[in-house]
Amino acid sequence: MPIGISTLCTVGKTFKVINELISLRIELLELLDEWKDKLTKNRIKTLNEIKNTSNIRYTVHAPILDLNIAASNDTIRNTSIKIIMNSMERARAIDAEVFVIHPGLRTPLENLVPNLNKHLNMESLRRILNYGENLGLKVAIENMPAGTRCFMQNSEEFSELIENGFSPYIVLDIGHANTSSQIKKFITELKDKIIHLHLHDNYGIEDEHRIIGDGNVDWNFIKSNISLDRIYAVVENTSLNDAIVSYERAIQLFKS
Repeated sequence: MPIGISTLCTVGKTFKVINELISLRIELLELLDEWKDKLTKNRIKTLNEIKNTSNIRYTVHAPILDLNIAASNDTIRNTSIKIIMNSMERARAIDAEVFVIHPGLRTPLENLVPNLNKHLNMESLRRILNYGENLGLKVAIENMPAGTRCFMQNSEEFSELIENGFSPYIVLDIGHANTSSQIKKFITELKDKIIHLHLHDNYGIEDEHRIIGDGNVDWNFIKSNISLDRIYAVVENTSLNDAIVSYERAIQLFKS
């Protein structure tokens, strides 16, 4: 189980502190391909040079700002998909182990036309997953926190994808699942589909991205019930200091 750090903790300045991140000797770096941290040609070259001189591995998180792959507006939806597909190509250029995507969002039209956005979300996911397969890239869908407009908050929604002919890889975001009391359901019902973990803590109410152990997540249950031989994992905190502490705790938890 390679464990690393998500660049959520360095958002907007990742490539200013990239050497500091690498100096932590982490096994895995998840790059949020977004905003000021977009993977340009020069940055892709730098990341490949780093990879060639170290043992680091990469995962990539798709852009998320201002996008909605379930949008009722065709232009917004198709543009969102295109932005994600472009990011997938950049992820392939650094041999990313996993490409993480968010599902779409419900719109007010869903209240008037039930299941419209749900259907559009499913069709957009199908397009994105097919594109990833053609690229030879493992694309995994992340579960979302409770109390948001996002689809894919619970295990039943992923099971419904499977019933509709999908064979999805899942990024189990532990903090998100804790807000919906879904950790045990995801692990017991969909364990074979989970290939990646986002590790952070909270008290089951808000998506706080706390340090591992600074909340009420049952980490021992996760350690006891997740097969470590094929799973990737990154800590996902909002400051580098928190991420370093969380990473140390994750190593102690999963590698002991």
